[in-house]
Amino acid sequence: MAGDQAESFMGSGDLQMAILDANDIPLGELDVGNASSFVIPAPSIEKKERKSKRRASFGQTTTSVVGETEQDVKLTLTDVNRDNLTMAMFGSDSDYIQAAGNNTGAPEDVISYLGKYSKLTARNLDPATPPVVTDATDVTTYVEGTDYEIDYQVGRILPLVSGSISEGDVLHVGSSWLAQSGFSIKALDNLSFNVFMRLIGRNEATGKNHEVIINKAQLEPAGDLNWISDDLIDIELTGKILATPEGTWELVSY
Repeated sequence: MAGDQAESFMGSGDLQMAILDANDIPLGELDVGNASSFVIPAPSIEKKERKSKRRASFGQTTTSVVGETEQDVKLTLTDVNRDNLTMAMFGSDSDYIQAAGNNTGAPEDVISYLGKYSKLTARNLDPATPPVVTDATDVTTYVEGTDYEIDYQVGRILPLVSGSISEGDVLHVGSSWLAQSGFSIKALDNLSFNVFMRLIGRNEATGKNHEVIINKAQLEPAGDLNWISDDLIDIELTGKILATPEGTWELVSY
């Protein structure tokens, strides 16, 4: 029937991203995981127009020239992983590695703050070898649970108000810790993420494949990071699509 819709669109896709070096060379495309949205809004256009002052056409536009254009990209990522968090935090990331060890031969000095935690050197303290806590002269040995408590996960000591440790005492704490590894992200340490983006997509309404390629975009965080939540959180990013010798962005359908 004439006028029926010939081709519909409902999109799925795998979003790939590559950090650009100083010469705008992609440093390898990485799958960012599930993306629940990947939107390129309509471009922002600045026009130069001239209106007629003639009697017959007064107020009508006689000339219209597109002077400047800008276009953004918006994406929502549901994988809250190291790479995505680094962008969401405007950060720089590094490996976090703690080798197993101990300082029992040379205990560290810790100032006592009654009822408050103080951080020790290491995390992941070994519960099989509890810390030994003495006074500054190493004459008095304090008792865990009576004089202090230990946070084994983070590596902290809490002098108890009800114990025999006084405010401001210098404590000698000898502890053992287990190996631990992960990553660390320093927020606001990298305020410019220039990336290449490729969405390898499919039109679920027709089965046709396509790629949306953005040669260069400068991304920045666009949403909150709620570290205490009842629901699964997303990472929201937005960015400006920048011009390159290869163009801005393109659609390849096949």
